[in-house]
Amino acid sequence: MADSNPAGSLTLIGIGPGGLDYLTRRAERAIRGCDIVVGYRLYLELIIPLIEDKHYLEFPMGAELERAQESVRLAMEGQKVALVTGGDPGIYGMAAPVYQALGDLTEDEAASVNLEVIPGVTAATASAALIGTPLIQDFAVISLSDRFVPWDVIETRLRNTLDADMALVIYEPASRHRPSHMMKAWRIISEYRKPDGPVAIVRDATREDQATTLSTVAQMMDLPYDMKTTVIVGNSMSYLDRGLLLAPREHPAVTNT
Repeated sequence: MADSNPAGSLTLIGIGPGGLDYLTRRAERAIRGCDIVVGYRLYLELIIPLIEDKHYLEFPMGAELERAQESVRLAMEGQKVALVTGGDPGIYGMAAPVYQALGDLTEDEAASVNLEVIPGVTAATASAALIGTPLIQDFAVISLSDRFVPWDVIETRLRNTLDADMALVIYEPASRHRPSHMMKAWRIISEYRKPDGPVAIVRDATREDQATTLSTVAQMMDLPYDMKTTVIVGNSMSYLDRGLLLAPREHPAVTNT
């Protein structure tokens, strides 16, 4: 049985979409109060002003479980560890690898890790705030990465979301390993939305190179996509007006009596 070490802790921190202004006060306090910061290189670069005087461990993309395991190990040794992840830890973030790493321990070992999860602003809400009210009604967030989810499941989720007339937020629309996934998604979107249906493409929301573009279903594939891009496809009630993508709060089928 591992010795319990109350001095050690693991804080899993969502650092938001990138801009330090979008980091919660609790997240900032946790980062400043830790002994060591663990994270993917890009995430560490985004919070450099907060960790310049700290020891930190950099892990490559794809080493999520190793990142979590090392963070748990350090916490069990008595370190105050801050494991940072972009956006929110529970939305395509590091929460799953951390709980997997803890699940591989005995109950006593896992109990010795004082874990706290600090939520963060996710790209969907950060992007929506820049362009109007696209998510004012129900919406779904779907990643086009088939690293963990097979493409046929992704396609089913896309169809179900669009058929239910929910707004659609797409994460990871394209990368050098899967350049054609956005085109496949667009063909599906085109089956359920009119050609003039509104679409927003946001890149690097809240970051220095932030860029937003409003388009339509018919024209959206004229634009570039990469891992830093968030795509928002409106529902059937959405419309473009004065440089914004808007949707009403009230569904037109609602009858007030």
